[in-house]
Amino acid sequence: MPGAWAPTSALAHAVYAAGFMYDPDQDIIYSRMDAFQRRLGYAFGYDAAALGMAMNLDCEPIFFDYDNKHWMIELWKGQYGLEAGCEVGVYTRSIGSSGPGYALLDATIGQRPGDSTPSHNLFYDCASDADRLQLQATLNWNGEKLFTLGPELHWWLTGFKWGKYADLSELTVDVAITLKDDAMLQTFQGGIAGRSYPNLKVEGTTVSFTFERPFAVPQPPKPGPVLAEVEAWDKQIVNAYDALNLPNNDPNQVQAEFLDVAGLGLLRLTDGYGLAACQLALEIGKDIATIVTGLVNGLSVAASAVEAWLSSVEQTFSGWVTAIERYLGLPLDFSCYVEIDNTKGASDLVLTGSSAKSGTYVVTPPSWIPKGTIARFVLQDPKPSWYGSQGSVSYKYAESSLQVKTVELSYEDPTGLASNRASSSQADWVTWAKSEKTSNAWGRSVPSGGHPLYVGYVIGGGQPS
Repeated sequence: MPGAWAPTSALAHAVYAAGFMYDPDQDIIYSRMDAFQRRLGYAFGYDAAALGMAMNLDCEPIFFDYDNKHWMIELWKGQYGLEAGCEVGVYTRSIGSSGPGYALLDATIGQRPGDSTPSHNLFYDCASDADRLQLQATLNWNGEKLFTLGPELHWWLTGFKWGKYADLSELTVDVAITLKDDAMLQTFQGGIAGRSYPNLKVEGTTVSFTFERPFAVPQPPKPGPVLAEVEAWDKQIVNAYDALNLPNNDPNQVQAEFLDVAGLGLLRLTDGYGLAACQLALEIGKDIATIVTGLVNGLSVAASAVEAWLSSVEQTFSGWVTAIERYLGLPLDFSCYVEIDNTKGASDLVLTGSSAKSGTYVVTPPSWIPKGTIARFVLQDPKPSWYGSQGSVSYKYAESSLQVKTVELSYEDPTGLASNRASSSQADWVTWAKSEKTSNAWGRSVPSGGHPLYVGYVIGGGQPS
């Protein structure tokens, strides 16, 4: 078992809050039994979203049926931004189970393109305590052991080595899975039939083998240019981290400000999964109310969390305004509708503060805006009031050199004769605005009048969507 460790620094508390702990004996990060991710289940759509979080992974789901349940045991290995790592997850779905949450999740993240087996195209729940299995995994890099996990009764056995870069072909995982009984063993063996895993061995109800390459089809999509960019970014992060010459990977001791905005996408898994589900739901034509209800029921998360994820899905600005006004019942008023465009940013954006001098955030500023994405929120004016809306947000981010900066973005749609205002505190952020109608053209100058006010902030050139 890992040695004693407790978070004391801001980074360590972030690691812990994200569902992970630090093992000082092996100098790795590993998942907690009570990680929040246990609420979120698993399906192919999450794997497909991994590359967008700078994770280049081999994914190996193993499907079989046992005890009136569909089972999926999935193996992963690869580069998770700053870290090389591996995972073994156990997931189940009661045969014949249904409901609005399952229906939405099955139709979105559950779909495996090119796989015609119905039980493979489902959203799976994380294993209950009764369905945990004894798991063991050893991650090797070019034949050299990096670390060993277990044997331990678990639903999600994981390990990650900060400051280690590896090509997928250089990583192998020696896996051992103990099934509950002979009947489960037989159905599991049926799930891996035809897969020529090296070192495959069965002892009692324990199956062991080496995960060298994936056999499961499909694998997550990896467009060449995107993969090349992710690999280059991950190498840059690892090299910058290694250049610090830290004595260990203890998050209580690591001093690296750029890790707040780059390299630790693993700590954002919850939001990454939510964004993936929302994006796919929007693409199949679901409205906001249906998405919120479905994901609240299916993932056991708050409606506010789903609304925040929806603010970052890919859609036109005018389409988002129309949809959010219909969902929230917002009138045309003295509100500020704000878009933050990070499609050309060098790193993620992490919220460091927000204010509402006048008004209320009815769609809250997102705490995290991934690199390559857009996010939006709404500050509504108070009613009744003589004042309009006025507020600001600040985000931390890194330039391509990994130098960390903070930008403050402010916006104001006042009543009376006062003029609309909007500005950014950093020159690399360009402010655009328009008012009254979303169909109006974006301009570099803020219109003095007209309501509501629409503001777009763009880093790296270009104009809002």
